[in-house]
Amino acid sequence: MENKYFKDLNKCSRCGGCQAHCPLFYETSMESYVARGKVELLENLRSGKIIWNDRLVDIFSTCLLCGACTENCPNGVQADKMVMRARKELVADRGLPIIKKNIFHHLLKYNGRLNAMGKCLYLYQQTGLQTFLRSSRLLNLMPMDFAKIETLLPTVASGPFHKKVPFRNAVEKHRLKVAYFTGCITNLINHNVGYSILKIMKAYGVEVIIPEQSCCGIPAFASGDFATGKILGEKNIKEFNREDVDYIIFDCATCLTTWLDYPELMESEEAGKLAGKLMDVNRFLVEVLDIKLAPREMGVKVTYHDPCHLKRTKNGRTAPRELLKRLSPAYEFVEMGLADRCCGSAGSFNISHYRLSQKVAARKVESIQASGANVVASACPSCMMQLAHALKNETSDVTVKHLVELVVDCLTGSHT
Repeated sequence: MENKYFKDLNKCSRCGGCQAHCPLFYETSMESYVARGKVELLENLRSGKIIWNDRLVDIFSTCLLCGACTENCPNGVQADKMVMRARKELVADRGLPIIKKNIFHHLLKYNGRLNAMGKCLYLYQQTGLQTFLRSSRLLNLMPMDFAKIETLLPTVASGPFHKKVPFRNAVEKHRLKVAYFTGCITNLINHNVGYSILKIMKAYGVEVIIPEQSCCGIPAFASGDFATGKILGEKNIKEFNREDVDYIIFDCATCLTTWLDYPELMESEEAGKLAGKLMDVNRFLVEVLDIKLAPREMGVKVTYHDPCHLKRTKNGRTAPRELLKRLSPAYEFVEMGLADRCCGSAGSFNISHYRLSQKVAARKVESIQASGANVVASACPSCMMQLAHALKNETSDVTVKHLVELVVDCLTGSHT
């Protein structure tokens, strides 16, 4: 384990304050799942009193990396970062599970294979095979909660977004030029988010380019496979290191924070050179473009879910809310309780720990429904998928939208 995070182990006073903020402890009351418990185990691992075993693998995989413990620790213990480094040590000691190894080493690093996977999922849904398997209950014969996990799959697009739009979305006499990192979900699933961003940028005289890009690498980094994550990060930096762009914008909170963490995750000074250009699209619309809208009156109530990663970036809490306020009276913003509580998605956590993730999500659904909103907006495609699934499980008619989709609804006339 890296010495930088050994120091954090010594900072922990075992006060247990992290318990009050950990979504998993709230659902399980298990000390080993909270930061204090993991710190104790890490100290014993460091001293050699214990060694990696199957029980420790389960404990350290059962963490959302939501950062709630870190944010609220009075001693500044960065527990989420310690867990990631612990997973790195775990991979070095025991290797990756066979499924993750194949996904990271033979799929994630290759865009062609990712696109082919997306096409297969599209055909699975469009040919009726998905409907047949669900109705026949054959999926129930699969191990664990596979039948329930399969319902997490949203409607997949017919092809990658990158292939359907030009590399350059030219604007005559553009005021700014940005590079757009779409992330995997917008690229393969939710094209409407991508199209919404292109429409907004065109309306405000911003030229957009979409360079060749790979997964940001967070699935690998979060699983302890820093080698694969570094390969993906290096590919992205190479493609986006362009002097002709003013900003690099993101529609995904997790992709943004992964890029912001590239210098540390990859141990690369080169990765830090782009930090000043990286910006969440919502903050870009508010602070850089300072968009002013005159939306028609619809009076749709909308609430907002804070993605765990975005809220800890600069103005990550305030910019989305300011943007929502500018959509009035078309959208009436109402704050919900537990707005900043993790939804339980955490990348692939809702797959590897389906039942526990849905318990966490159920708390969020209660808050959404209590707000009386017709729409819940967010700025993370992964969170959106989780929320949509959890709301569907509760037979709720609340819809889930990315903030930029709401902005497009309010575009009227010329904004240049």
